[in-house]
Amino acid sequence: MADHSDPLTLVWRGEPTDLDESDVPAALEALAAEYSLTPGNRRTVSTTYVDTVDGRLRSRGLTLSHERTTGGGELVLVGEDQVTRTALTEPQHWPARIEQLAEGAVRNAVAGPLWIRAAVPVLRSKSTTREIAVRNSDDKIVVRLEWTAAEGVEPPTKPIVRVTVRPVLGYQSDAAAVGKALLATDVFGKAKNSLYEALTRAVGVSIDRSTGDVMAADTRADVAVATALLGFTDAITSNVDGTVKDIDSEFLHDLRVAVRRTRSMLKLAGDVLPGEIAARYEPEFRWLGDLTTPTRDLDVYLLELDDLAHHLTVGEPTDLDAFGEHLRTVRVTERRTLARGLGSARFTDFMESWRAELVAAADGSATSARKLTAAALAADRISRTYKRVVKKAQAITPESESEEVHALRKRCKELRYLLEVFGPVCEPTAHRGAVKDLKQLQDLLGKFQDGEMQSAGLRVFAQEMLEAERPPAATLLAMGELSAAFGRQQREAREALNDQLHRYLGPHAHKRIEALLP
Repeated sequence: MADHSDPLTLVWRGEPTDLDESDVPAALEALAAEYSLTPGNRRTVSTTYVDTVDGRLRSRGLTLSHERTTGGGELVLVGEDQVTRTALTEPQHWPARIEQLAEGAVRNAVAGPLWIRAAVPVLRSKSTTREIAVRNSDDKIVVRLEWTAAEGVEPPTKPIVRVTVRPVLGYQSDAAAVGKALLATDVFGKAKNSLYEALTRAVGVSIDRSTGDVMAADTRADVAVATALLGFTDAITSNVDGTVKDIDSEFLHDLRVAVRRTRSMLKLAGDVLPGEIAARYEPEFRWLGDLTTPTRDLDVYLLELDDLAHHLTVGEPTDLDAFGEHLRTVRVTERRTLARGLGSARFTDFMESWRAELVAAADGSATSARKLTAAALAADRISRTYKRVVKKAQAITPESESEEVHALRKRCKELRYLLEVFGPVCEPTAHRGAVKDLKQLQDLLGKFQDGEMQSAGLRVFAQEMLEAERPPAATLLAMGELSAAFGRQQREAREALNDQLHRYLGPHAHKRIEALLP
C-alpha cells in the first residue's frame, strides 16, 4: 500500500545512534504496549547539497542535492510541495552550470532559479536510514518509521537523528497514535527545520541570506566609510577563486561591481579616511578595473548571443556560429591574462595592505580631526552628487554628443552607490522611491550605452575575423544586422531620454531626495 504524503518528522534528542538491533526497544519503547516493531535493512547514502554562492535556490525554498548509494545516484530537488528526482547514469560533478546538469525533470525545474550561475557544494553528508515496520495486534503493518542518522562529512559534524512517521494508507489514526506516543517521551520532539538546515547550522554555514544594517546615524564618518569599503573588499576577494576557475561568469561580474563601488566611494567619500588612503589606492583599483574589463565584455556578448541569434530577421541563427567561436577563442586569451593578474603579487600585496588599513580605520581607534557622523556625511555627499547629476542632465540636448550622455550615466552610478551605502541612515520610504526613480533613468542610459558600445564592438570583431581567417559571408552579414539593431536601440534610447530626464529633474524627484536625507 502507498504511504501517506504528509509524514510527521521527529527529532531524536538522545545519544546519536544508527539503530542497532539492541537499540530498537530502548529508543521506541513507548510503542511496545500497542505495537510490535520489525526492523528492516539499513541503507547508507552519501549526499552533496548544492546551491549558488548567492543562495538562489535557498531563497526560493528549494534544496538541490546529489544522493548516491551506488552507481551515478540521483539528483533530488525538494520544494515546498513536492520532491523531484532525476536518475543519473554516472556521478554528477560540481560545480555545474545548468547545461552541465543531467537532462531531466530536476534540470528543467532549476533552470530558471540557477540562471547562469553554477551550483557549488555547500555541504557533503553521509546518512544511514533504517525502516522499521510498526505492526498492530493483527500483525498488519500500519506505520513505517524511517530512522535516519546523518552527519556532515565536509565540513564534519556530530550525527543528527531524525525519525519520520509514515502511515500506511487507511491507517492514519495509528500514525497519529504512534506520533503522539513518541512525542509524549522526553527524547522525541517535532522537527522545526529540514535535515539540510540542521546540518548547515551544525557546521556554522549560514543559509540565511538576509543582512542587517551596518551603520547608524551617529557612527563616525570615517568608520562608516571604512566599514562599507571592507564589505566591498570581502566581495572582491570572495569572487576571485570562482573567477580564476571560471566557474560561471557571475563571479567576475560581482567582482567588478565591488570594484566599481569601491572606486566610487573613494572618489565621493574617501577624503574622510585617514592617511590619504583614497589617493594611494585609487590607481590600484583602476588597474583592477581595466584588468577585468576585456573578459567581462566578451562574457556579455556570449551570454546574449543565443538570444541575439534568434532575433535575426534576415539571417539564420546558425549564421552567428563562427562569430561565437571567435568570441570564445579571444576569451581564452583574455581570461589567461585576467587569471595571471589576479594571481600576481601586485594584486595579492595591494589587497592585503588595503584590507589592513581599512580594518585599522574601521575599529575607530584612530584619532579623527573631523567630527563628522555618517548621517552628516550622507546628507552632504548625496546632496552634492545629486546636484552634479542634475547639472549634467540639464546640459543634455538633442544635439549633445554621446560622451555627454555617458558622463551623465557615470554620475548616476555614483549617486546609486551612495544611496546603497548610506541607505541605513536615510528615510526608508523616500529612499526606496529615489532609488526606483534613479534605476529607471539608469536603465535608459544603459540601453544607450550598450547600443553604442556593442554596435562598435561588432565592427571591431568583424575586422579581427577578417584579418585572422576567412569567415563565412553569412556570418559577416548577420553581424552587420546585429550592429544595425544595436544602432536602432541607441537611437530609440536617445529619443526617450529627454522625457525621462524631464521627469527625473522635476520637483517630484527633487522632493524625494530632500526627504530621504538624514
